[in-house]
Amino acid sequence: MVGVELLEALDGLIWLRTGHQVASRFNLNQSTVSRNSKKCAQEFCLSLVRRHSEWFVDGDPTLLNLERYVHQVSRWRDNKPLRLEAQHWSAPFLCSPTPSGWIAGNLNYLEYERPLKLLKERVIDAWVTSYPDALNDDDPDFTAIRLSRLAMLLVVQEGHPLLELGSEITYEDVARFPFLPLPSGSFPKFQNVLENLGLWPTESGSADFDWRGRSDIADLMVGFSTPLTLPLYGDSYRALPLQVPVEVGDALVVAREWVDSSQTHHLVSLLRSRLETLAKATWGVEVLHGAPLGECLPVPLL
Repeated sequence: MVGVELLEALDGLIWLRTGHQVASRFNLNQSTVSRNSKKCAQEFCLSLVRRHSEWFVDGDPTLLNLERYVHQVSRWRDNKPLRLEAQHWSAPFLCSPTPSGWIAGNLNYLEYERPLKLLKERVIDAWVTSYPDALNDDDPDFTAIRLSRLAMLLVVQEGHPLLELGSEITYEDVARFPFLPLPSGSFPKFQNVLENLGLWPTESGSADFDWRGRSDIADLMVGFSTPLTLPLYGDSYRALPLQVPVEVGDALVVAREWVDSSQTHHLVSLLRSRLETLAKATWGVEVLHGAPLGECLPVPLL
């Protein structure tokens, strides 16, 4: 067993990436974070290593993960501050200001693998993300509580040639243009739909369109958005009159054992309330209230 202050420093560093961020969230100084995180790792015969701006532990983490579970149980059962993380597109709408009783992370993830790993290792307690790639429906330990249903849009800058096609536009027309790059494998279910439509992002458009030597590729790129995230692109972007045929939306992922806790109920209620406010001012936002907590609904194609 290690004390709260030691594991808090280690997991805080792994979660938040820098001693400065850990110190600000947990009311510590950076030297304490550094000292305690190293000491905690040593207690479990592990070493802290940094790869690609992320902290990891080298060695067998079995005992560490058991200890993490004990500390997580204490946080939930004793109403201690819980740890909340989110994808970057969800953060400004749903996680600001930080819900009462929660400590917010950096809220800037652009992929699913890392935050899901933090959740499954009990470093964080809840994760606001999006489906269909948030979680497998048959996961035995965690569940995704669906909060909203949103259309997936294709967006371009004003003056883009695709806008001239109006309602006659097709997916084949869109596939001739370059796409905003997305990391392969980070959104496997979404990627599969795009690949079937010929819309998966590549460095250039289709083989029959020559982009070599073009200086305006950035201006001609096609991006992906929802009605909620479209304003993040800026005033100069417009949605094409096409939708990607996959249902997307916001979801809260938590361990199944905490689905019926008061903290989860309060958080879900707050997130849905914030979505209701957004839905009044934004087209194409449907707030989902019908799904019982913890039920993973099927995700049909539109």
